[in-house]
Amino acid sequence: MTIKIEKSQEEQSGLIPIVVLDEMVNKLLTQNNRRALMSGFVDLIRSWHKPKQIQLFADGLRGIMAHRSLELADIQVSDLLKINSASISLSADSHIYQAVETQEIQIVNNTQSHIVDLYIPLMLGDVVGAILVIKGISFEAMNKRIWQQMLASYTHIHRILYSGEIDPLTRLMNRSSFDSLLNQTITEKKLSAENSYFALMDIDFFKKINDNFGHLYGDEVLILLARAMAESFRSNDWLFRYGGEEFAVVLHHVDHDEAMCSLERFRRKIEETNFPQVSQVTISIGFSAIVAQEPSSSLIDRADQALYYVKNHGRNQTLCYETLVEQGLLKPAIQKVGELEIF
Repeated sequence: MTIKIEKSQEEQSGLIPIVVLDEMVNKLLTQNNRRALMSGFVDLIRSWHKPKQIQLFADGLRGIMAHRSLELADIQVSDLLKINSASISLSADSHIYQAVETQEIQIVNNTQSHIVDLYIPLMLGDVVGAILVIKGISFEAMNKRIWQQMLASYTHIHRILYSGEIDPLTRLMNRSSFDSLLNQTITEKKLSAENSYFALMDIDFFKKINDNFGHLYGDEVLILLARAMAESFRSNDWLFRYGGEEFAVVLHHVDHDEAMCSLERFRRKIEETNFPQVSQVTISIGFSAIVAQEPSSSLIDRADQALYYVKNHGRNQTLCYETLVEQGLLKPAIQKVGELEIF
């Protein structure tokens, strides 16, 4: 006896079931930040496709990119969906590496043709932000249509949210993303177990550049300096256009000497760069250690005091707030940690 299986109306028409669309609206279209969007996207995949495993490999907020002398294959990534995930190099998994290098989805067939593993590059502008790995997902007709609609919706919303975090001129993260990210990170104590430093940078005599050469060349200086930042700092460091001619950097997993070396190397690079028409440009840098659970305003104030000292003592230098205090050149500020005030 032959049993005839009738296709549902949705399968015959190629439409996505309304229950799927409803859950997509609830878990994707209502999100107002990228982290919540990713969480909703992963929940959707688990709910409708029931894969064997989902992993999300990333290097940092700026995406997966080579920096300075480091080759792309040697970039270390970890699974953000797994607590205390061990880092691996991109070369350790050829499919992850290919997804990053080609910026295209890698499909690996299993023994059954409709069951596949997917390696999906999630873009941050022009670079790969992360690789979403989905193992054991069914690619039958209906599942494939649902998956494609989910991915298209996620990509569209993610692009909108990401563009709201980026300064349109320099393509660095903007002041709004700086405020929310720093406050969130300090509140969640994510910086408490590591050495981290925050630096403020200011272009020296930038008003004179605009006055003497015009705002078009002033904007070009900002763009070229931002590009130099992206090339000079590690991909897991956070780079911001803080406002006007001022920029900010958060350095992760560094001690004082490493932070000083990294910032000084960048300062010298700018000093030695020949900017079109303008010729030489210099920057002043003030930085300070990040203290867990302190208000971000205290951190900014310390770095700003160091920067202000540099601006009033010759410019074109890199100075640390804590060092200036130790040398008696600055008075220690009152720091608030929780409900306590510490001198």
